[in-house]
Amino acid sequence: MAKKILEYLHELCYSISKNRIGIMKVVRMKKRYDALDVAKWFLWKNKVNQLENETEYDDKYEVYEGLTHLKLQKLLYFAQGVNLVVNNKVLFNDKINAWTHGPVVKKVYNDFKKWGRDEINIELTPEDMKKIEEIELDIESSTVLNSVYDTFGIYTAWQLREMTHTPGGPWETTVRTKGMDKEIPVSLIREYFQNQVVNSV
Repeated sequence: MAKKILEYLHELCYSISKNRIGIMKVVRMKKRYDALDVAKWFLWKNKVNQLENETEYDDKYEVYEGLTHLKLQKLLYFAQGVNLVVNNKVLFNDKINAWTHGPVVKKVYNDFKKWGRDEINIELTPEDMKKIEEIELDIESSTVLNSVYDTFGIYTAWQLREMTHTPGGPWETTVRTKGMDKEIPVSLIREYFQNQVVNSV
């Protein structure tokens, strides 16, 4: 079991780190990503952390819970907001809409809705890993994503859901002024994260 975990970590995590050092390229963020690729980055990151924890603590307990669809959507929202402030551009082009339980990227919802409230457990394809490596080598993007994961990944899906429902926040403002299921304007997300999120963490 431990050997299998270490092999998995080597393939998914350490090989990317090795490539980053070997290539010695500092890739500036030249393009925006697909939200689905960013979502798979979060799933990969979470899986790696789960396996690292199991190895370190001899399978006694897990610090990192699996990612449900609700939690994944909120991490995407926070990643978009932080990137708008830190890198002054969107991380992904996909629209974020105001749904009942907070901000949602519809494309990602459609891809993972079959999991319902259960932990998402997918096999990442070689093409998925190629995209993940591309994101990892993009220093601007990977720095934001790792920061968002470390800062907000410690909360439960429902806690993150409640954070997105803050009065005066982008979700609440959109629902109040435009109605449910409407697109949350990027300008609202940027302003809110600039004033209320990035400067407070």
